[in-house]
Amino acid sequence: MKIGDVIRFKRIEQGISQEDLAAGICTNSYLSRIENNHVTPDEEIYRLLLGKLGADYDQVIYDSVEIENDLDDWYAHLTKKTPLKKELSHYLNLENKLNQSLVIKYKIIYSRYLLTIREYDKSKEILDDVYNILPSLSSYEKFIFINTYVVCFTFLNKSEEAIRIFEEYTQDHNINYGSKEENGNLYYNIALCYKRIRSYKPCIEYAKKALYEYSDQYHLNRMVNTLILLGIAYNNIYEWDRSIKYYKQALHIVEQLQDFSDSIKLIIYNDLGYCSECQNSHYDAIKYYQSALTIHPDNYSVLSNLARTFYKIGDFTEAKNYLNKANHVMKPNEVDDLYIISNNLLSCLLFVEYKDMDEIFTILNTNFPLIIKNRIYEIIIFYSREFGAILEQHKFYKKSNELYKYAFDAYQNLLKGGEKNNV
Repeated sequence: MKIGDVIRFKRIEQGISQEDLAAGICTNSYLSRIENNHVTPDEEIYRLLLGKLGADYDQVIYDSVEIENDLDDWYAHLTKKTPLKKELSHYLNLENKLNQSLVIKYKIIYSRYLLTIREYDKSKEILDDVYNILPSLSSYEKFIFINTYVVCFTFLNKSEEAIRIFEEYTQDHNINYGSKEENGNLYYNIALCYKRIRSYKPCIEYAKKALYEYSDQYHLNRMVNTLILLGIAYNNIYEWDRSIKYYKQALHIVEQLQDFSDSIKLIIYNDLGYCSECQNSHYDAIKYYQSALTIHPDNYSVLSNLARTFYKIGDFTEAKNYLNKANHVMKPNEVDDLYIISNNLLSCLLFVEYKDMDEIFTILNTNFPLIIKNRIYEIIIFYSREFGAILEQHKFYKKSNELYKYAFDAYQNLLKGGEKNNV
């Protein structure tokens, strides 16, 4: 905060004209330049102007520094989880103590606080007001505003809006006004937004930038989340070697520190299993899936993945065992529909000897189009080939050829590295 801002704010607050304030001290034009921080006069002029406004120069300097330090401390607490130096109530009541030059900064930081207590709409309302005067903010104020705005849109599941605001900002500014951790957080949140709209290549670009910032500061928790995000993104463009590389890096950190949540470990083991399965490394996949089950024995997704993988190696007894367990623990409202669809098809394959062809066609026609619609190419290939062979064996050649064509088209898309689910 600059003294010229304080003088202008107090003069306007008291309804004093520039001419009256400047009288006997300096010219009107010189006062105007002081208030706009275009000149730095002798300390005596500052003292005279502030004295005329009923303020003490030394106290103004002290208060201004103290309050701005308080705001910076609060922001650091919200973004970096540092301890607060004062009670929170002190920060919540700062606005009535601020001059205009600090009000905007306060609003941005206060809106960040609102996000932590899930007052998302109220936070956005404040940020929308600040957005209208964005060009007038300082470079650092713009940075913390954009960072907070992106977090707000992320919580509101408005990923495309977050990306638009970010891209508008980066057309004219570099991301170099915050700390490395702040920069990393901004990059990570943008990567997360791209992941949510299923645009995985930009997701990878920004996740790598985030990882660079976090790695430089050894922010291990944030590194793990970013490595997992990279694993997810590479999995979704079918680059399983790279996906496995990042998941293993995350797993190494998690296993070394032993202070991560079980949910993080579960995600890593399950996703490593899936990537290994997609590479036809089925025994590696089983090992990872079973490691995931040691964390959560009743996880529907992991049980389903194990059932499918055991089927692929021809161990139908274990496949049936895990599929029955999955169906036993299934809670339809909590399970991804695509897992249910896949399990319906797998059940048909495992118990085909007990079903007639009419039932097979019913199950196939009900479930298979949804896998096609969602472009899960590796699953399309698997079920197309399995059902194609069954239909060919029973001389349903037209339908069999149709399924084989689905498998061929899906394989071509895998070779192109097409992004799954990007419809």
